[in-house]
Amino acid sequence: MNQSIYDVVICGSGLAGLSLARQLKLKMPDLSIAMLDRLARPLPEAGFKVGESTVEVGAFYLANVLQLTDYFEEHHLHKLGLRYFFGDTRGPFHKRPELGLSQYHLPNSYQIDRGKFENDLRQFNVDAGMELIENCSVKDINLASEPQQLHQVIYTQGDTKTTQVIQARWVIDSMGRRRFLQKKLGFDRPNNPKFSAVWFRVDGRLDLSDFVPSTETEWHDRVPNQKRYYSTNHLCGEGYWVWLIPLSTGFTSVGIVTHEEVHPFGTYHTYEKAFRWLEEHEPILAAHLKEKPPLDFHKIPQYSYSSKQVFSSDRWACVGVAGVFADPFYSPGTDLIGFENSLTTQMIELDLQGKLTQGVVDDANRFTINYCESVTTNIHNAYLCFGNGTVMAMKYLWDVLSAWAFSAPLMFNALFLDPQKRSKVRKGAGQFFLLSHRVNKLFLDWKAKSLQRGSYEFIDYLEIPFIKELRARNLKTNKTELELIEDHIASIQMFEELAQVIFLMALEDTMPEKLAEFPSSVWLNAWAISLDDKRWEIDGLFRPISQPRDLRPISESLRKYLRFDSVVRQPVVV
Repeated sequence: MNQSIYDVVICGSGLAGLSLARQLKLKMPDLSIAMLDRLARPLPEAGFKVGESTVEVGAFYLANVLQLTDYFEEHHLHKLGLRYFFGDTRGPFHKRPELGLSQYHLPNSYQIDRGKFENDLRQFNVDAGMELIENCSVKDINLASEPQQLHQVIYTQGDTKTTQVIQARWVIDSMGRRRFLQKKLGFDRPNNPKFSAVWFRVDGRLDLSDFVPSTETEWHDRVPNQKRYYSTNHLCGEGYWVWLIPLSTGFTSVGIVTHEEVHPFGTYHTYEKAFRWLEEHEPILAAHLKEKPPLDFHKIPQYSYSSKQVFSSDRWACVGVAGVFADPFYSPGTDLIGFENSLTTQMIELDLQGKLTQGVVDDANRFTINYCESVTTNIHNAYLCFGNGTVMAMKYLWDVLSAWAFSAPLMFNALFLDPQKRSKVRKGAGQFFLLSHRVNKLFLDWKAKSLQRGSYEFIDYLEIPFIKELRARNLKTNKTELELIEDHIASIQMFEELAQVIFLMALEDTMPEKLAEFPSSVWLNAWAISLDDKRWEIDGLFRPISQPRDLRPISESLRKYLRFDSVVRQPVVV
């Protein structure tokens, strides 16, 4: 060991710890950093860790903040967005409603082989002058009791039982689900008992394009050149989803995630049971897995959790899975790592300048915990809608637009690192969150009351003009505060319109006879929508709080894809 005292010791050298180390060194080149990990290189490729899929926020963090764009372009796969298949799992695969992209759109996101990436990132960090201590086990972390004291990390290395001590001003827990500091300090919150997962990797390309005969040219041509493989593919059914994710090393990742009240963990918690479960619920996938034995098999019952605190002015932090863990349905894991690591980097820099305040730490804790819990709660509610492809299509569009409008600018313009600026820009956020709460309640009621009148074949959501425009507007860097405020206002107005269009669609499916009660020129109070018609007058549905705007651009663009059968009169939206 070159020295026993460092500015920062990072316990755990997975994705979160390694990327934090790189970010710290890029920001503060003179910082002394030591990284400890139980595993020694070479790390296995393909069958290593789950968490291969990134979306725009996490991809921006890895590629831009960590300055690894060229590396990802050369060594990992471009991701063709999130893709979903709903409907009848036993009929022809090409008959299932599909929601996804036909072509790539900038900015890029990636499918990451975690083994390859973490091998490479370890070497990048060593080359940058950081100390990497592999094949070691952290036995304890003794936190300093006084500001002038150093933290102590006690560990053993290799087969020896002799303990060694390393000291640092800052200590970071990045040891994954071990959650060492969280448990030691009593800050961990228990797992949600309703959601569990298993996953495995298979050799070669498990391509769902092979699930459909080549004679179905219309299905194949709508996403040409068999590019569906490069999406994060979700096969959804009542209370579950199955992922298919490609890896650049030539393997495919497969996972099963369920709501345990619908699909108990014990029905699929071994590979043999998981295969039989797939034969029952996703038989076409199971048939293509028969000749592909798994390279590995992993499981996590009750996987998602939160925390009471992840950062401290006493100079410690918990990042990645060691802090909080959001539901993976929308691939938010790397987003959270980007936020946590950037906040940790900011706090360490302020501390070294003598400027770190309790207010900064408190804001970082609130932001991280609230972000994780709101994402997870929103996703968990979606599980109850998976059995209805029309409802889930509208919920997905609502959720992904929300992410682009309100999460992406936080990272693309580092807005989350400036609480005062964030507060100015998001002054109307409460208005949106109240609206979103109302709309998500609508989705649950729509699923419960649905008469299955809605249908679609394929929705390429970035071919829809208002969606494409919102994404392009919000996924830009170097915006002024005024531009960000204007974007925020424009987004809330769009959501007000979209909420009304979704409400009218829900009525067409659930209570089409009620449409006759609406005027031909419709403009409603979006914050009062519901499927409880007894509440309409009480809640002020017909007393809008804003001036009427034209709903047709949104309504007509969605109705190019969606059909509602056997419906009485539709109101004309103007």
